[in-house]
Amino acid sequence: MNFKGNLAYITIGTFLFLAIYLVIATIPIGPDLRFEPVWTVDLGSIPATDLSPDAALAIPAGDDIEPFILGSRFGYFSPSGAIPMNVLTDERVTISSAGWSVYRDSAASSELRFRDGSSRLKIDAEGHPFLSGERAYLFLPGGDSVSLYGRSGARVWTREHSAPITAFSSSPGGTVIGYADGYLAVMDDAQEAFSFYPGGSDLQVVLGAAISKDGSLVGCVSGIDRQRFLLIQSRGGKHKILHHVYLEDNLRRSVYVSFDPSGRFAFFETSNGLGVVDSLKLESWIIPLSGTVVSTGECLEDTLFMVLSRDGEEFVLSAIERPNHVVATERFPGTVGFLTQRGTSLYLGVDGKISRIDIRGLR
Repeated sequence: MNFKGNLAYITIGTFLFLAIYLVIATIPIGPDLRFEPVWTVDLGSIPATDLSPDAALAIPAGDDIEPFILGSRFGYFSPSGAIPMNVLTDERVTISSAGWSVYRDSAASSELRFRDGSSRLKIDAEGHPFLSGERAYLFLPGGDSVSLYGRSGARVWTREHSAPITAFSSSPGGTVIGYADGYLAVMDDAQEAFSFYPGGSDLQVVLGAAISKDGSLVGCVSGIDRQRFLLIQSRGGKHKILHHVYLEDNLRRSVYVSFDPSGRFAFFETSNGLGVVDSLKLESWIIPLSGTVVSTGECLEDTLFMVLSRDGEEFVLSAIERPNHVVATERFPGTVGFLTQRGTSLYLGVDGKISRIDIRGLR
């Protein structure tokens, strides 16, 4: 795949209002490949949503409604650029495609509201709620335990350990939890699937972890002094390390780890860039990037994917041709941001604006 071009942004109005338009002029891969701006929405121009108990919310049904958090704003947006929910709050927030919760530190209970308006879930226990897709979790005081709750409010399971939680991720396929003592546990909807100490380093700690959409693969960055990434297969309550790679240097903070929706590619942050593992070929490589990784997109046609990272006071949006060719980057200022990808549509949120950019020309 040959891909050439540049990313550019246009500042519209004053410095307080940033609209990002990406235009990539490319040499063809068959048909022309280009990035086409579709819309940009200024959240400050959208009326704030009333979340009082008696307020009626009209949030459309469908799997294509996307949640967002941008600083003190949260809500949902649609592929057409509609913003059915736009809330401004100083409280803590967790939100997913299923619903949201606004909560305070050390709250004795938590209330979760579902997007479809069907019901509310009250968790009568102290802790911090967390939503991921259809799953509702509660992180318990002390930092070493987490519970999964069903929609009825009943607790499904609680995973306790003697060390603090340092990594956590959830997908429709399950839950993965990493701890400060290097322990890694994988839970399904009913119980523990497997757990073990990855080891292999002088100091054991799990800094980042993720589980694939179908739950068959788990990835984690573990250890300090001989830090490494492991790709682990989960099947029938048993696990197998499929691939591992030692990293050149140590990160001593939370580390980004993720899978693309197909589960083929695992992404992990390193001290010198973004690591990628092909779970089919069991090959890995490092893409040089500066700063910290915020989000990765899908790997379209197993060839092109996008990465949003943060370097100092700027965000960096990179287009990468597999395996490790950075073909275009653009830097732009911002305080908070996100990148969400659905097929050939990219949704980029920066401070008070959300933009949709479509990738055109892919077969």
